[in-house]
Amino acid sequence: MRMLRQLWLPVLLVLYVFLALSTTVGEHGLLHLRKLHQEQRSLETEAVTLLRENEEMRERIARLQKDDEFFEKVVREELKFVKKGELVYLFRSPPESPEQEEEKRGKNGPN
Repeated sequence: MRMLRQLWLPVLLVLYVFLALSTTVGEHGLLHLRKLHQEQRSLETEAVTLLRENEEMRERIARLQKDDEFFEKVVREELKFVKKGELVYLFRSPPESPEQEEEKRGKNGPN
């Protein structure tokens, strides 16, 4: 009985330390909560970006459907269409640096 009276305080302190550690670094602790908040902010930012891109695409679709001049411009630029009798100049791209060639080989495998 006397030993129990002497040990209750150290045992209680050890339990408090374990509780504090669990609350801080445990599976559902404060560090995990902080990480989840950061992830939430990141996902919210990505969602806002995607919503903005989505709205821009909707506006582009609407403009393509209604604005003939814009439609013609897009077709000519992106699909390389030309009017009859038009003369088109094509330019070669500049030569690639050795680093760019190595990157291509790394992605496409050895030549």
